[in-house]
Order: sequence, then C-alpha cells, then structure tokens
Amino acid sequence: MSVAFELEYEEFYPRLTVVPPVRPQRAPSRRVQHRRVAAAAVVLGLLVLLALPIRSLGGSTLANAAPAAGQVYVIHAGDTVASIAARVGGGNVAGLEHALTAEAGSDVLVPGEHLLIP
Repeated sequence: MSVAFELEYEEFYPRLTVVPPVRPQRAPSRRVQHRRVAAAAVVLGLLVLLALPIRSLGGSTLANAAPAAGQVYVIHAGDTVASIAARVGGGNVAGLEHALTAEAGSDVLVPGEHLLIP
C-alpha cells in the first residue's frame, strides 16, 4: 500500500473513537434540593429589599430637609418668601425675608425657580 493511498483513506474515513456511555443523571438529593430552595429564597428576599424605596425603611430624603444657608433651593408651588424664611429658621426672619427678596429680584416666586439661600 502506498503512502498517498493511506493519507487519502485517512482523510475520507477517519479513525473511529470510542465514546464512553452516557450515564443517566440521578435526581438531586433532598439536602441539595433544600439548599437550592433556601438560596432561591435569600435571592428573592434581596431583590424585594432592593425594590423597596428607602423611605419605607425609615430613611429621609434631602428634598424634605429644611434649606440651609449657602444652598440652592428650588421653589415649589405654594412657596412664599416668608415660608422659605421660616423654614430656614434663624433669629432674624424679617432680615432673611428681605435678603431672599433681594436675591430673587421680587416678592413673586415662580415654581421651578432656583433661589440661593443667603
């Protein structure tokens, strides 16, 4: 037999390989099933906690906090110079009202307007 014939034969008829038989898989034991259920419950609990707003856990947002000096305050509907001055606090509310009026340029406040608290 020639070498060329052997190479041609190998190319068209490759060698057969023995594949080990596939064993059927057994069902997982009860212990493994319980661990999987417990892990799924933990993951589900974490997802529920992530979906909750922080306020429901007792936190507070900065939007509800009183404005402080040097902070930019966004005017909301119903805000007046007097109400903002009262929320900022301090001993001199009338002086703060005057400073806020000077900062805004008038007594009329428009919702959405940004006002620097002096």
